[in-house]
Amino acid sequence: MKAELQFLMTTTDTDAFLAFAKDHVDSIEAEHFVIGDCEILFTPSRLIDNTLIVGSIMINSGGIDDGLKDQTRANNTYRSLRNWIKKNYYSRLSTWTVGNEAKMGRTRNHWLGPDAKQWKETTENTEMRLSEGSQVMFDIAPEFASMGGIEPTDEKFKPRN
Repeated sequence: MKAELQFLMTTTDTDAFLAFAKDHVDSIEAEHFVIGDCEILFTPSRLIDNTLIVGSIMINSGGIDDGLKDQTRANNTYRSLRNWIKKNYYSRLSTWTVGNEAKMGRTRNHWLGPDAKQWKETTENTEMRLSEGSQVMFDIAPEFASMGGIEPTDEKFKPRN
């Protein structure tokens, strides 16, 4: 199995995640969670000045023929870690590239930790980027109410009576 989940987290969020992870893995060595003969790579987010950089958890437990005896347990552990993030983190983010702010779109593939969300909402002049030199930016997405109604206005889409 090959899979990756990307997130934005502060050190407080990282500490909470690692506290959860330590009960599900055999050991934590630097940026690796060890599960038997398999590993989950953990790359924490980094805060550089006022810019939060995306982090990730990634697994490549190989296929059936790779001979890894703990790959099923590693895959299940990865799913547990991923599900914990999805349950506890915020996923309503918008993304755009620098210079193309008018083409902002939604992303549901990146997750924002609770402390990181508070940091973004309460600290001025903050940025969230895909990587240190990336042009891809993130922000908390506006609520649907601020984006206008969802009722169709075109004659073609009027409801039938």
